[in-house]
Amino acid sequence: MTRVLSLLMICALALTACETNPFQKKSAEPAAELAPLDSGPSAAPAAPAPEPGLKLAPEQRFKDVPLPSGVKEDLEHSYIYESQSLQIGKMAYTSKAGVNELAQFYIRECPAAGWKLDNVVQADGADLFFTKPGKRLTVIIRGGAITKGRSLTISLTPDAGV
Repeated sequence: MTRVLSLLMICALALTACETNPFQKKSAEPAAELAPLDSGPSAAPAAPAPEPGLKLAPEQRFKDVPLPSGVKEDLEHSYIYESQSLQIGKMAYTSKAGVNELAQFYIRECPAAGWKLDNVVQADGADLFFTKPGKRLTVIIRGGAITKGRSLTISLTPDAGV
């Protein structure tokens, strides 16, 4: 009996060290690091991306809030208020693109639209926080089922200048 248990333990240890372990959980999407927040003069130059990434959609809800092409808006969970002096909105979308692909889109496109990346939180997806004078933009990306796609929530609010 102890011989069988010993043999099973050795096999289990060998399988945990093996990359082809059929019992090891595979992640749905490769973990890639997001771009650094500050790429000042002391930072090494970024390597060129092997592919251009997501494209900018031809139409956005707000002209200064980038939106990747191919997303589907969830009208039931979105609201927008816009006047001459105020813009507020929460836009909910689903996307077939991966969490990191969506995050990299916003890290690349928001500064081009005048937004400053304040911070990024990577936990159960990605949360990106941007500001510009008088405005605050929050981008929340969550992984979802393969058939349903990723959840993308964009919130635009006034910034009181705390």
